Amino acid sequence: MEMTFARFTALCVTLVLATATSARSDDATPVPKTSVSSTTHVDVSTAKPFDAVTAAIEKQLGKFDPERMAGAFKTGMDASHIEAMIHAMEGSSGFMLFAVRDHGQLLSLAGKQGSARQYEVGNPLIALQMTQVEVRAGEYAPLRIYVYAGEDDLTHIDYDLPSSVFGRFHSAGVDKVAKGLDEKLEALIANALKD
Repeated sequence: MEMTFARFTALCVTLVLATATSARSDDATPVPKTSVSSTTHVDVSTAKPFDAVTAAIEKQLGKFDPERMAGAFKTGMDASHIEAMIHAMEGSSGFMLFAVRDHGQLLSLAGKQGSARQYEVGNPLIALQMTQVEVRAGEYAPLRIYVYAGEDDLTHIDYDLPSSVFGRFHSAGVDKVAKGLDEKLEALIANALKD
């Protein structure tokens, strides 16, 4: 009788553990992992008018054509032709424009006036150099630049330094590309501020 009771107890414990384990795996809520990283923010200010600065930035940007790219991948175009297509979309800065958001227009909805514009800029071939090393780097591509007229009567060009943003991945390959992006953004802005 004791042997039967011991077996019965062992069986019950096994069933309870198995049920608890399967319930945990089926009903488990994902637990987010968090980490803290440091980002360097750059603010370049100039007396040059907002419209002149934004025009000078836009002049250096090519335009990304998502429909053309999707068509190229859909038809199975070979990699060298797709790369050539991407290069043809680049501006003199090596970047292309993905999106523009006019926050100045949005301010008018609140009865305010302001000049503020957010640009998404980048280059898929540069992004590829990083994502083939660390796929998570795609989270930060394309880059963002924010241009606005400040209360100090100056035009500000704000962005997060790419090497600090991508630095959270601790990857020598990504870091090398990100430092090149630092230089490209500096050149884009320096050219936009020339008289």
